[in-house]
Amino acid sequence: MNVRVEAVVEMAKTWPTEEQAELLDALFGLVSPVDSDLEAQWISECEDRCAAIDSGEMPLLAIELVMAKYRR
Repeated sequence: MNVRVEAVVEMAKTWPTEEQAELLDALFGLVSPVDSDLEAQWISECEDRCAAIDSGEMPLLAIELVMAKYRR
């Protein structure tokens, strides 16, 4: 790791978790820019799924059942 990166990492270690997450998000955005159309589609999908769960249309499964299925 170069000196500048090490300095930022050391400084960030003293920050609250929320600020560390903001830094991580900002840095990730530099190397992997957000596709606005894809993000909008994903937000819409999440909203649709939440509405289906809230209405009872999409039942929730216990994590134990899901994990048991994929451990077979």
